[in-house]
Amino acid sequence: MIVGGATLRPDNVRLLAAMLDGELAAKLERAVMHENSIVALTLADRETIVAALEEEAPTALLELHSVLVKQIAQQRRKEAQEAQTRRNQERAQRRREPGD
Repeated sequence: MIVGGATLRPDNVRLLAAMLDGELAAKLERAVMHENSIVALTLADRETIVAALEEEAPTALLELHSVLVKQIAQQRRKEAQEAQTRRNQERAQRRREPGD
């Protein structure tokens, strides 16, 4: 199974689900039960998993932790770049507007 970009055996997905709770744990359990080949994760899902694995990640989940940390960092950089672009566009727009 591919979970958030990392390949995991179904038993390791179950292990991960056992470390979590709520809807995310249920989502992972359903994916195993239905033999899904890919499990999509939201940014919030990724952050929850990383937080759970920070404490004591089993060896089988170390790659997942590493992949998710990189994905979160990429998303944060993208969000920061988009925010900067919006600010620059707003400044440029204000400069083009005629004065009062």
